[in-house]
Amino acid sequence: MSKPAKILWISCVGEKGGAEVYMNNLLRRLDRTRFEPHVALLRPGPLAQELQAMDVRVHEFPAHRMRHLGAVTATIQQLVRLIEREEISLVHSNGFRAHVYGGLAAWLAGVPECWLVHTAEVRHWSTWAIQRIPTAHVQGNCHRTVDYFVERGFPTTLVWPSVDLDQLQQQTSRADLALKFSLSPGARWLVMAARLQRYKGHAYFLQALATLPEDVHGIILGGSLFGMEPEYRLELETLAGQLGLRERVHFTGFVSDEELHGFLAQAEAVVHPALDEDFGLSVAEAQALGRPVIAFAAHGPQAIIVDEVTGRLVPVGDQRGLDQALQQALNSPARLAAWGAAARLRAEERFSAAAAVAQLEAIYTACLRNTSTAH
Repeated sequence: MSKPAKILWISCVGEKGGAEVYMNNLLRRLDRTRFEPHVALLRPGPLAQELQAMDVRVHEFPAHRMRHLGAVTATIQQLVRLIEREEISLVHSNGFRAHVYGGLAAWLAGVPECWLVHTAEVRHWSTWAIQRIPTAHVQGNCHRTVDYFVERGFPTTLVWPSVDLDQLQQQTSRADLALKFSLSPGARWLVMAARLQRYKGHAYFLQALATLPEDVHGIILGGSLFGMEPEYRLELETLAGQLGLRERVHFTGFVSDEELHGFLAQAEAVVHPALDEDFGLSVAEAQALGRPVIAFAAHGPQAIIVDEVTGRLVPVGDQRGLDQALQQALNSPARLAAWGAAARLRAEERFSAAAAVAQLEAIYTACLRNTSTAH
């Protein structure tokens, strides 16, 4: 029996955002008789411990900034040595910046690279330069991203970010959540799960909450990730005070996976008013848990939500439309229940981890076969 092919994922961060959840959901189900996963973390962090618990080999590198070309070059050289030492068969870069390291290291080591992209990048000389780095295959997370790379001549496959249905069943109870976070267990919980960045639209969530009955409490899950916009939480807390919401809105910061799943499962509805979004993993997770989502009709939510069937889509930036959609939805528990049931079915059919892993394994097999044939 042949040995499993060793696959080295490249992650530029050691924290867990949506891209890293996407990676973990794939690695958790990867056929270990055919593929042995390794992950190179270019910044140490808590993600290493979670990967190791999944029996994934982790290789941590000292943190550095991409503007320091000497450090970037040294890291790429270290990755080349890692590929050669561990006899890595294929490199998989998770994101645009990761492709700089993974693509160049794979090219120098003479192995193929797959490139998982999460967004269609803006026009810039650096974008043009990064796209010149060789890759064997691109996986896009939505139609917009796929179209962008197809137009530029890349072999590209749409692989939807997946939800791990088994993992989602690991949930903290409502009573335990209420106790830990000092929440009212009798209130109706309206949940928003997104890292604290302005484009995610938390201010729209707060404005909408202010129009709802007193028994509806808002729960904002997440914090500042990767050191971006650290002052934003204070701005939101100030806005909540101005709107008279201090007793009705709760900022939890980052929570465990079990707590996240519990909050999503216990929500009356989940709100996602992002001004731009290529996918929106929390939207798909909420729907897989049978919860309706009310969202701005950015690119990603449009692909996940069927308006008036699994939730509501509101024109991007339409505060009044969001207010009205939430008021109407919360006034009709029967409608919310119907949307939630339809949402669960759609998530299971379209966004399951099993389907995404099958696609990924087919891509790996094709890339390795092409490399073998070339030699």
